[in-house]
Amino acid sequence: MKDAILDKREEAALLFDCYKGLLSSSQQAIFSDYYDYDLSLSEIAENRKISRSAVSDALRKGFAKLETIEKEVAFAKKKADLLGLSIKIEEAKDAEEKEKAVQALEEYIHHGL
Repeated sequence: MKDAILDKREEAALLFDCYKGLLSSSQQAIFSDYYDYDLSLSEIAENRKISRSAVSDALRKGFAKLETIEKEVAFAKKKADLLGLSIKIEEAKDAEEKEKAVQALEEYIHHGL
């Protein structure tokens, strides 16, 4: 259960990093308070002088919007894929392994983007 919660937090933070400009300014501020500054719902509500349920609602709706955008655009997935391929190149043990990793990256760029 704890891993699922951490996974969701990581996913939300990643999506927020990619698409935060597509959220309202209020949602951006609440997301930042919650995910970047690790404030509780109550702390955010008190600081922003809104109800705890309004904070929860903003987070829920904002996350749903980010998920919808990611399903359509898949930028976060592509970013993660490219990072993984670049790490393979960087950590290659020999020239042959490095060449295979570079070819995989070129293939991804050619077909995946």
